[in-house]
Amino acid sequence: MKTENEHGREWWLGVADVLTHGIAQGAGKLERVHLSIADETFNVLHRIPVTRPWSQAVRLTHHKLSKLSYRSVAAVASGAGQLLTPPDGHR
Repeated sequence: MKTENEHGREWWLGVADVLTHGIAQGAGKLERVHLSIADETFNVLHRIPVTRPWSQAVRLTHHKLSKLSYRSVAAVASGAGQLLTPPDGHR
């Protein structure tokens, strides 16, 4: 039989698991939304002759930095979740 302290620890580990998984998944969804909204602006800039030469370079830079940022957040959250998982994988 588990003690009250062990049940409390398991509860907090469960909360941490839900939070880290949610942050990792949320970062992926936010990345897709962010890039989609940014593409709308970059598509307009690409249609304007004066801004066309720079729009593609700026779009590529923006997208690479955005992906790096969102994926870093997701990786840190996933890593934190794995660190909090007991070695046997059971709670």
